[in-house]
Amino acid sequence: MKNSRLIKKLNSRAGESIGETLVALIIASLALFMLAGAITASSKAIVKSKTQLDRYYTANENGMVRRSSGGTTLIRGVVIEDKTDAISDQSFDVICFKNEVFSGNPVVAYNLSE
Repeated sequence: MKNSRLIKKLNSRAGESIGETLVALIIASLALFMLAGAITASSKAIVKSKTQLDRYYTANENGMVRRSSGGTTLIRGVVIEDKTDAISDQSFDVICFKNEVFSGNPVVAYNLSE
């Protein structure tokens, strides 16, 4: 009996019932909550990556540009040897700085010592 009533209601062209409207409203509200959650998660990820990049740039500026911390001088870090004796052998001191803000992939920068 109930099945024939349901089929009759589904085949009817009378319009939506209040129940159908409420179910549609619940589905729409759940979709909006999911959208809000996705927006919040993505904005947190953007803020976290911006903070990490700011830390990287600050460490890089302090280490290589200002040379205030973390630099290591490699004596005779670069040696140029000529086996043909066309030019004289040369060696250069090199300042090495390791930026470990991204611990999984540290960045090593080199600069000639002044």
